[in-house]
Amino acid sequence: MRRVLSVLTCAVAVSVPSLALAQSSDRKGGPEKGTWGAEASVGGNVAQSVGEGGSLLRFVSPGTAIVGGVGFSRISSEARTTFIGGPDGPISSVFNTAFTTVSVHAGLRRYFRTGLGVRPVFGGGLLFTRQSVDELSDNNVGGYAEGGAAYFFNPHVSLGVLGGVSAVKQGSRWSAGGSLARLTGAVYF
Repeated sequence: MRRVLSVLTCAVAVSVPSLALAQSSDRKGGPEKGTWGAEASVGGNVAQSVGEGGSLLRFVSPGTAIVGGVGFSRISSEARTTFIGGPDGPISSVFNTAFTTVSVHAGLRRYFRTGLGVRPVFGGGLLFTRQSVDELSDNNVGGYAEGGAAYFFNPHVSLGVLGGVSAVKQGSRWSAGGSLARLTGAVYF
């Protein structure tokens, strides 16, 4: 929750000066061809998907961007077990496990114009992940698809929600994963 509040605070902090600079531009517009963007995302189930992290965008047309970025997830768990019996009474054990996923993605994203500040977003591309459970690790290659919506406060700032699915090859088998709604904030320059 703290990360979501941090992203929202950053989005508001970036939006206020951008709103002042963009008073003369069309509020319903978005980035134009040649525009760069930087995006941060938080939330969602990030196993094998883009997840929390950041992306760089380069618009090749007003509605299409090349996207590249990284994602990160770490989940830790602790289990306490007590075995009854033994010559000295009960025996307690603690098991700690850490599941880490780092992903790199590259693809295309399409922003559809609606005449409003809200624009539907769909995209997809290639995905590389490195997953680790304690000391074991595995490299995976596959693809991802994402969809959602972004609200453009002006041509320089947007806030959106994206969800996605991915399929990666793990050794000789394929595995699918997904990301529930994740919050994205982006600035365009």
